[in-house]
Amino acid sequence: MVTITAEPLAPGAMLKQRYEIVRLIKGGGMSWIYQVRERRRDATTRLWALKELRMDDDDRHSLAEARQMFEQEAHILVQLSHRNLPQVAAYFAEGERSYLVMEFIHGETLQERLTQARAPLLESQVAPWAIQVCDVLDYLHTRQPPIIFRDVKPGNIMVTPNGEIKVIDFGIARTYKVGKQRDTITMGSENYAAPEQWGQGQTDPRSDIYSLGATLYHLLTNEPPLPAFVPGERLPIRQLNPAVSQELAGVVERAMAPERGDRYHSAAEMRAALLRCLPPWERLRLQARPQERPLQGQSAAMQETVPVVAAPQPREAPAPVAATDVAATDVAATDVGAITRSAPAYPATGAGLYCRACGALNRPDGRYCRLCGARIQEGVAASLSVIGSAPRATRFTLGHQPVVLGRSSGSQRVDLDLSPLDPDAYVSRRHAQITYADGRYWLADLGSSNGTYLNDGRLERERAVALRHGDRIRLGRVEMAFSQR
Repeated sequence: MVTITAEPLAPGAMLKQRYEIVRLIKGGGMSWIYQVRERRRDATTRLWALKELRMDDDDRHSLAEARQMFEQEAHILVQLSHRNLPQVAAYFAEGERSYLVMEFIHGETLQERLTQARAPLLESQVAPWAIQVCDVLDYLHTRQPPIIFRDVKPGNIMVTPNGEIKVIDFGIARTYKVGKQRDTITMGSENYAAPEQWGQGQTDPRSDIYSLGATLYHLLTNEPPLPAFVPGERLPIRQLNPAVSQELAGVVERAMAPERGDRYHSAAEMRAALLRCLPPWERLRLQARPQERPLQGQSAAMQETVPVVAAPQPREAPAPVAATDVAATDVAATDVGAITRSAPAYPATGAGLYCRACGALNRPDGRYCRLCGARIQEGVAASLSVIGSAPRATRFTLGHQPVVLGRSSGSQRVDLDLSPLDPDAYVSRRHAQITYADGRYWLADLGSSNGTYLNDGRLERERAVALRHGDRIRLGRVEMAFSQR
């Protein structure tokens, strides 16, 4: 009898005499997720995310099915190459366990963004994200045979610090079989799965379009839609969030049509509709964006331990949010989720700088890690400085994570608590939010009582406005200056 232990691998454990376990990131469902360090023959190292098939003794009866799905995920991913999909380095088995080595992605899932915001996300962010997801779906749906993702949801979409989307977790993806009446296994997340995923027929590209529509509904309202099998009509998106434009609400409603024939016929058609919801300058920028990542000698055949990924490109690691009396955090994530951790920077030495992501030593004047591409000299991205009388010189440093400004109370916390500067309580508990996207900072009012003012003009509720160096922001009677370098 085969026994599969539920215990995760310990830090320091080696696989294939090559991959060293650094830490366990998360465990759930059928897999453990680790951060691993690859030790190469040339004495260099690189960080990867390692996904391990996880089965308890009580689950032995479904072990064969789980292994089949895990191998299916590996076989699908290793043949794909797209900038919005995680790169695959290796797939192998050791003992009774199976492993998938993938790109380590800095960022967080859209579900985590919702949890942090505790409010609907901004249309100016959500629409560009959705267009990138359409790019991925169009790429998958046009493979031969087509690949149906079947599990589009906020938890399976990551956003990196520079605003790039990564679609993750192909655990229940499948190839489309012409002429088949229904799927062998009915799967999906109930709030996002199309009606046909509940045993009414075979999933096809329009099933993923429904799930993307349901995902947008959740992001824009902070309310997950009713499952497709629940009788009754769901609330219109603009009834839950009047700030959503009629154009975008119409796109979501068509994508979520109960009848497949009433939905967009392809992800490319939905992408075109989303582009029409954007301002002209944003539309042009996204239309010019390359969609597929060029292959770098990647073979369709499964490689056991030889990496098949491109050389790392410089990219920014997530910058922490720091403020007066506020602890800084560092957010890192893999292609199957994200985890928040306290991570002090590696110390500088006389010989150079250590990378906090992989530990490699770099030149003292280096900006990006020579091995993993993470930024090693971050500097100040932007800041808010209080104008006028204050107990002391008060300056808040902004990173690349969303920052909610307001007044903390009890269990309801905000990122920047302005209570010490607002004794008469003119600032609302969740007053405004600053987000970073596409290289710019954006300010939005969250429905405050006294309004959010930018250079003496009152902002429309939940409509994000780009900030410029020298802008003056007023929340209640607290006035601040925005600076960026």
